[in-house]
Amino acid sequence: MTMRRAGRLLLEFLVPLYGIASTPERRRYWRSLPLLSTAKLLSAVFFVLAGVAFFVDLLASASYSIWAVLFLASASGGLNVIVILTELRRPRLVAVPMLMLVLLFLAFSRLPKQHDMPEARRQRIVLDASCLVAAMLIGYRLFLNFTTNEGMAHVQLQTELSFAHEIQTTLVPPISYHGTGVEVYGRTIPSAAVGGDLVDLVVGNGNVFAYLADVSGHGIPAGVLMGMLKTAIRQGLFLDQSFAALLDGVNRVLADVKQPEMYATLAGVRFDGSGEVEYALVAHPPLLHYIRAKQNVTRYAMQQFPLGLYPGTYATNRTKCEPGDLFAVVTDGLTETLNTRGEEFGLVRFEQLLSQNALRPLPQIFEAMLSAVSEYGVQRDDRTVLLVRVLDDSKPGISSRTSNPAANYFTAFVAGIRRFGTSRRRDLAVQKVDKSDHK
Repeated sequence: MTMRRAGRLLLEFLVPLYGIASTPERRRYWRSLPLLSTAKLLSAVFFVLAGVAFFVDLLASASYSIWAVLFLASASGGLNVIVILTELRRPRLVAVPMLMLVLLFLAFSRLPKQHDMPEARRQRIVLDASCLVAAMLIGYRLFLNFTTNEGMAHVQLQTELSFAHEIQTTLVPPISYHGTGVEVYGRTIPSAAVGGDLVDLVVGNGNVFAYLADVSGHGIPAGVLMGMLKTAIRQGLFLDQSFAALLDGVNRVLADVKQPEMYATLAGVRFDGSGEVEYALVAHPPLLHYIRAKQNVTRYAMQQFPLGLYPGTYATNRTKCEPGDLFAVVTDGLTETLNTRGEEFGLVRFEQLLSQNALRPLPQIFEAMLSAVSEYGVQRDDRTVLLVRVLDDSKPGISSRTSNPAANYFTAFVAGIRRFGTSRRRDLAVQKVDKSDHK
């Protein structure tokens, strides 16, 4: 435990109000509260801590002026409210209202005391006790109302976040594929419980189709639209549609099943073993192509409307690719990351990272990119990368591994039998040698 954390815990223990907004996370929570909930909380703080003035007067046998006690109650409650507001707006100035509280009670303790008759003193004690109980009951009622409403909202929020997390886990698992002709790696780091980025891979009919989509918004609405988009794309691929026809169909489908302001951008690549890659960019950042023979990076850009906003048709392009070439697609959550000077990370830095790490395994390239962006600035949006490397299956060093689990299990089973047979023959040979030595 650091000294700073230990000091904060000690201060929270000595001054409970300081713990309400002593960390940035707590301050963000209180700032996000509705105005009515904030008013209830501040009113509860006011009444509970205003009762301290009547308690102090009771300790002094109700010997202070009733007007002085009422002023102390109002000033004490108000200053404690100011403590909370200062923590939320100007945390470094929180010591000022705290010091004012200390000075207030010191000044009150120096006021002259009254010497009333026993009967009058008894009535004042009853009045102080009644005011103290009333302030505590009002504050307790306001606190109870605040915690009940916010507690229900918190449970509802946690339920939604849990559901959203399940959507994210199911729809956007990390992609790691090593098959004939290409290897693919894709992963997303959401900025919330469920983000709007989708990375997916479909293999079939001799084609490898990988794409990265960015759905507008976050939370459950974005997760639902993400599921619709993934379903529509996979359905079109299973029907063996062309890339352009697939995008046209998805655009028509999304337009009728979403909120009017929502949309999706997409970048996709399709490999069919022809030595070319077919690609499409739909309102998405450019596709980066590292050409191994030239050892440089080429950008491919296309101007097309996002999916689900306007009716129309979509186009695709093709480009040649050779073994060792590397394709990369990133979302704007990476390129638009800002540093402390307000400068974006940009695509140029990604081109440099791609050139510097092109020969490394794809997961390591992803980590290098993510590490560079994380060091550059704070994450404010989903961060997603899709990497595809073209393989040469004729070279033993780069031979592909099958993606069929059954084939993998069968291969491992056969290899195990062979190892067992080799081991058995070796044992028999050793036994024969031993017998000949004994003879």
